[in-house]
Amino acid sequence: MEPSIRARQQQSSHPPDSGRGGLRRSGAAAVALALTATACGTATGDAESADRITVVLDEPEGAVTEWTGGSADYDGHPHIPQGLDVTVAYPEFEGAPEFADGLAELVDREVLDFRGASRDPVSLTLGWEVTAAGDGVLGVRLIRTEEDLHGLRQGYETYWYDAGTGLTHYSSELIAGQEELTELNEIVRADLAGRPDVDTGSLFPIRASYDSLGFNTDGDLVVEFDDGHLSPVRGGHPPDSSPGRVASVVDSAEAEPLLSDLGERARAASLREEPDYAVPEPGGAPDPGRAVPGEVVAGDEDVDCRAKRVRCVALTFDDGPADTTAPLLDLLAEEEVTATFFLNADPALTRPLDYRRAYAAGHEIASHNDQHEHMPDMPEADLPGQVAAVSAIVSRHTGHTVRLFRPPFGDSSPEVLGEIGDQGMAQVLWNLDSEDWTGLAPDEIADRVVEAAERDSVVLLHDTLPPTVAAVPEIIERLREDGFVFATASQVIGDPGPGESYPRHGRVPGTEGEAPES
Repeated sequence: MEPSIRARQQQSSHPPDSGRGGLRRSGAAAVALALTATACGTATGDAESADRITVVLDEPEGAVTEWTGGSADYDGHPHIPQGLDVTVAYPEFEGAPEFADGLAELVDREVLDFRGASRDPVSLTLGWEVTAAGDGVLGVRLIRTEEDLHGLRQGYETYWYDAGTGLTHYSSELIAGQEELTELNEIVRADLAGRPDVDTGSLFPIRASYDSLGFNTDGDLVVEFDDGHLSPVRGGHPPDSSPGRVASVVDSAEAEPLLSDLGERARAASLREEPDYAVPEPGGAPDPGRAVPGEVVAGDEDVDCRAKRVRCVALTFDDGPADTTAPLLDLLAEEEVTATFFLNADPALTRPLDYRRAYAAGHEIASHNDQHEHMPDMPEADLPGQVAAVSAIVSRHTGHTVRLFRPPFGDSSPEVLGEIGDQGMAQVLWNLDSEDWTGLAPDEIADRVVEAAERDSVVLLHDTLPPTVAAVPEIIERLREDGFVFATASQVIGDPGPGESYPRHGRVPGTEGEAPES
């Protein structure tokens, strides 16, 4: 799991001597220009209305300046699509260089993920608004306007700076903990229930869903969602951007018990009659042990696959998500088993609900490449985009940073492995092939897995195949009877390192003879 911004030393992606210059257009103006030029109806509307986060500043003023930049400022990414126009801006506060560094890192991730996740990208514009300033708390709402093959849409992220520690916080950290975020999720689901243009079944208590929280002028908690984030899924199509921005307003009295200390101070700062941009120097130390609400740890934390007499096995599923993924998740939930899912990009684009749900349930989400093709046969110049796609899609929909990559068919090469490592992932193959891809019946799949299982087996399965899903209950029951404990691939491997290939021992099916249809 990606460490919280709170728990790592913040470094600007643009050192002071790197010439951070560029266009000096305000963030709000850049967004307005982009929307006007494309005649899109997703403008942010009246900032004073009840479902709008308070805005105290939207242009540079006094102690607040603005950094702006473009495509050339983000030339260190592995995949840079040709012709993509990037225009970004964010505020810099006098006395809070740590916040500027934090925003620089976050904006860099926004550009990285859009480049990797989008199909035929056209443009990306990031603007900003200050949502709170006072008592050592600053809030910045980033407004993302993007266009690609699937049209124009907007997205929103709100970040919070605590001068006490000098750290930047995700919006979900306004909430006291995972239990409180789950409670908020139920409140929002109930509030949005019955809207035909909203699928509340795709809403889970994860960081990417609760990445823009703030307060309106009455002090109520405002939860806002990107265009299309909660749109009903249509088979074979990415979620539609309509109805645009969706927001839920939680009354201050109902929200107050859910807030963290930071959340309470952020609310107070949002309600100040006059914003105060004077920021004291950080004086405290962060709590490195505090978990970020919405960041889910994959697997059972009580399982130690390295302990004596613990026989772990990892069920891994390739090629999804698909229609059969939801029933599989139902089965795994009933059996209290966590697994690892290796996604392909096209189904990931069209079925975000399934892996949001899987991530929220503690399953490990991994990459199976953009297109399901033999990667060694591709031009080497195509590898960065192929490797980047799923990681970027998953990051945008869950907040999770993908650490594992499985090339289709298990077909790799030094060049493929090098690219996987350059993008911070380990290559994970398997040491037990269920052979479900050969057309076996459910009982044959179960027999194959159970009879071949050993300690630290990484089992190749496919959640796209109905016979495989039908075989899962028997596989779980019989392996448990044999004393096996279910774990994620990372738990079985034990802290896989970027650029390394696993499992290290045992013949990997597919390296001899016919390659499996993985």
